[in-house]
Amino acid sequence: MSEERTPYAPGTGSAADAWVDRLLERGRGPELAPMPLNTPLDGTHVTAAVRLTGRDRFHLARVLGVDLPTLEHWERGLGAPDGAAHALLLIALRFPEVIRAFSTD
Repeated sequence: MSEERTPYAPGTGSAADAWVDRLLERGRGPELAPMPLNTPLDGTHVTAAVRLTGRDRFHLARVLGVDLPTLEHWERGLGAPDGAAHALLLIALRFPEVIRAFSTD
């Protein structure tokens, strides 16, 4: 993500981007408001995590410990993260700088 682009920059104009924009607008500051650990996550949350962290999908998948097709399935609403991946996505949504701190090299 370039320096001048913020996580709240509008997406491509797709319906999914509109949902992510609304999700991010509900947040405060550079992250979303606190969410309970049992918050159900869907594709909108995954897309929001990608945008908030400023990393690509491949990087986020590596940090979550899943392969890229799994992450893409979640984004399309085909299944949902659970266990550690669920917890890490909640962290990414609340504290995106934590995910940015990890390199996948």
